[in-house]
Amino acid sequence: SNCGQYFKDNRVTITTIFGDFFDSIFSLEKSFFRNIKIGVSQPKTLVSNYWNGFRKFYFSPGKFFTIASLFLLAHYLIANDFLGLVVSSTISSQFVILLTNIILLTFLSWLLYLKFKKNIFEHLILNIYNVSLWTIIFVPLSIILSLTVNNNGIEELFFIPYHLLIMIWNSKAFELTKIKRFILVTINLILFYGTILFLIYKYGGF
Repeated sequence: SNCGQYFKDNRVTITTIFGDFFDSIFSLEKSFFRNIKIGVSQPKTLVSNYWNGFRKFYFSPGKFFTIASLFLLAHYLIANDFLGLVVSSTISSQFVILLTNIILLTFLSWLLYLKFKKNIFEHLILNIYNVSLWTIIFVPLSIILSLTVNNNGIEELFFIPYHLLIMIWNSKAFELTKIKRFILVTINLILFYGTILFLIYKYGGF
């Protein structure tokens, strides 16, 4: 009652996600760089605030997703890839990259952190935050590599730290010992790339 934050005492659902995305994308309570700093230094703060009903103080996951999409769009105007990856699609490639990562990582985090009793939509919020955050951070790196390196294989090596950081930051939303965090992040990485390799083998790419 004293902090001034907008509060809703209900769990995250599909209605919450769409309502937040369309209703609060352009609200700027805190600066862009402040939100990025909090996302990097206090990854649990953003997602816990949202999970617990405080949804107007920091950038919403919808804002992070939109900003990440705009960063990728700007990147594609300079070089038609992201860390060496070019996606052929009938819809915007940047959305394909973001959505593929978010959907797969959401399912894996829900599976691996099942004992924490967060529903699939709460894991979706977690992954929208972290996939968007690290996409925003890696886009400038990808642009530099695109302009200075002619070998896509070198750029593609950065996909592992990109996904690894997302998975580590996902794990920081939960109370875990260092050993359990290491094990779960390792399993997440293996399952993620195992699924990607299976899809490439089965369908010949995306």
